Amino acid sequence: MSSFDPHETPYDLYFTLFGIPVRVHPLFWLVAVFLGLHADDLFSLLAWVLAVFIAVLVHEMGHAVAMRAFGYYPSVTLYGMGGYTRYGMRAVGVLPPRVWGRILMTAAGPAAGFLLALVLALGLSVLRVPLVVKLGPPIGVMVLANLPSPWLTVFVYYIFFTTIAWGVLNLLPVLPLDGGHIMREILSIRDPHWGSFRAGQISLVVAAAVAFWSVMSGSYFLAILFAYLAYSNYQALAGPRF
Repeated sequence: MSSFDPHETPYDLYFTLFGIPVRVHPLFWLVAVFLGLHADDLFSLLAWVLAVFIAVLVHEMGHAVAMRAFGYYPSVTLYGMGGYTRYGMRAVGVLPPRVWGRILMTAAGPAAGFLLALVLALGLSVLRVPLVVKLGPPIGVMVLANLPSPWLTVFVYYIFFTTIAWGVLNLLPVLPLDGGHIMREILSIRDPHWGSFRAGQISLVVAAAVAFWSVMSGSYFLAILFAYLAYSNYQALAGPRF
């Protein structure tokens, strides 16, 4: 979830899913292609882009459905940095959710991705397709399924990767990831100012540690991402400069 709203373009894609408006900014596709340049061929690249689209959309729809349950009328935008879900208007007579309600709406995003991965795994089990789970760098989780079609094998692998591995990554206690928002909500129960400050400090330390670990494991894109998050939290802690 985020408050950033990219400018509309003539190339935006609009549709509605479960009554929730969805907008896809063209930069979303460009970044997805860039992240998929490791693919061996064009079909693998298309499988990657499709998997990223499904995973990010499911993640944001998880937030949106939870928001709808709390009386909001949300909308979803997929853009260059991933996606975000805007709360929108709140139904008349509905009170704002308390801290655990806000935590639930935040956690619903990665939970939706995990649910998709579970449904896919159960479906493959019913079809008697063996799954191989491997643990290790760069993010820690890799699920492989040997399907008759090489394209489907790659696509299923990408779906598991973008829902499970990215979901786990998104739950790290680093702002502005979902895990960081959950941490800040919990720390702010007694004192919002103290909680926000402590959340920023923890985010800085964890992001720097992940960036260092990523460099050591050879995952340089992840290192750049978390180095940027560490710097952003450092800037937020330092406050405005005049």
